[in-house]
Amino acid sequence: MRWDIGIDLGTQSARMATLKGGPALSVPATLAFREGNRVPICAGDIAQRLVGRACEGVSVVHPLRDGVLENNLYAASLLQWLFRRAEDVNARRRFGAMITCAPFARPVQREAMLTAAIDAGAAEAALVRSDAASAVGAGLDLNSPEAKLVIDIGAGKITATLFTFGRVAAFGHLPYGMNRVDERIRRILRSEFGYRVGEAVSEEIKNTLGSAMPDQAPHDIIMHATGVSLTQRMPVHFDVETRPVLDACEDVVAEIARLATSVANNAPEELAADLNDAGAVLTGGGAVMAELDRRIGQALGVPCRVADAPEGCAIRGLFRIMEAPELYPGAIMQRQSKQVW
Repeated sequence: MRWDIGIDLGTQSARMATLKGGPALSVPATLAFREGNRVPICAGDIAQRLVGRACEGVSVVHPLRDGVLENNLYAASLLQWLFRRAEDVNARRRFGAMITCAPFARPVQREAMLTAAIDAGAAEAALVRSDAASAVGAGLDLNSPEAKLVIDIGAGKITATLFTFGRVAAFGHLPYGMNRVDERIRRILRSEFGYRVGEAVSEEIKNTLGSAMPDQAPHDIIMHATGVSLTQRMPVHFDVETRPVLDACEDVVAEIARLATSVANNAPEELAADLNDAGAVLTGGGAVMAELDRRIGQALGVPCRVADAPEGCAIRGLFRIMEAPELYPGAIMQRQSKQVW
């Protein structure tokens, strides 16, 4: 089967690549529905603008939650919307689609994702391990005997995988992603300071003031933010200090460090020794947090680096797997073809 299109479907964003054009599209994985209507009124960037602004009778949804499929109908609608934007496959009556999938997804969730891709118009669909695609996109040679430790830090999922000979030698994951930091920032601002902020504001606060090394982060930086005062019941401008943001980041960062250490400790001795030279690689949009590579490197005791453009590693790797799927048999989890009667 020829794989014409690849989609890295995440909790917050969706990226698409075509066999002829390479990585071509990056949009929010967001849909907006009118009540009682199964056809979305908009998707992507336009739907993302409605988050926190949706009027009565309109709901804004995401097909995935915590890295795994939550609603197959939403997934089918988003995949169909993406397929229509792949100009070089629209003219083909039959095309194959590769979609990234969390390695810890349950079988029923995998089946639902494949069915959603078939319902969206694909003649055949295959699921690819998201951590394997990220590793390939980071420039790692998965088929070599040397160990490769990849820590994929996304908005909805966090995984740590040790690869060798194209197979998984050790694996671990957290049932949440960096969105947990955003949630904690919103909770702290609401409970301790009396301000209510939206998802976009909390993410901006995390990216601006967040750090994985709280002891070495500057504590005299203040960020101006906009929210709703719970006491005045009015929109206000207020200042956010560094301390509560660092407190919100610390628990999640500590869990990531423990996860990486656990995977390295559970690996065979020779593979664990390879990490002294190869080190660890961080991929995913959450890898850009300040000093995160240094914190994980200290926990592991080996070098740790952030991949180039870490948020796009999965789609770049998926494109390479589409070009030569026979080189990465261990990366393909499951596949399904459209039934023709």
